[in-house]
Formats: sequence, C-alpha cells, structure tokens
Amino acid sequence: MSSLHTGVTFYEDDRNKGPFMIRIGGTSDFVVGIDTQWAGEVEICEGWCNPKALLFNTLDDALKVADQVWDIEGFHTSIETIPAKQDE
Repeated sequence: MSSLHTGVTFYEDDRNKGPFMIRIGGTSDFVVGIDTQWAGEVEICEGWCNPKALLFNTLDDALKVADQVWDIEGFHTSIETIPAKQDE
C-alpha cells in the first residue's frame, strides 16, 4: 500500500512523541515557514537547534505542512521528533 504522503518519511510509532520538526531530506535544514501565495515558497533554516524552525504539536499537523512542502518545492522531507534535552 502506498503512502498518502508522497515524499514524506515518518514513523507512525512517533505519533504521541511530539513536538515535531520537518527536515529537508538528506540535510540538516528545517522548515521555517511556507508562503502559499502564487506558486508558493518554502523558507528553511539550518541546524537541529535553530529556534526559527517550526514546531508542530501533532504528527498530523506536521504531515499537512510536509505535504505542502512536497507540492510547492518537491523536496523529500522527514518528520523528526525533538530530542529531549539532557541535564548538564
């Protein structure tokens, strides 16, 4: 059975492990925003700890935006869980 989310990699087992970020496939770049006007544009930032990266509370919300990234730019994406901060 094919995925309903073309170009998007995610793990159903992560569903309750948010928040989530959208990573551009094969990079350390993350989605900052989407302008859906005209042809659309996806804004990205570099780095796992970049505070500009969009955070999504639910996997479903992240999937909706990842689908838009695919539609606008054709970028393969991965839905990533945010690693828990380690006590120093």
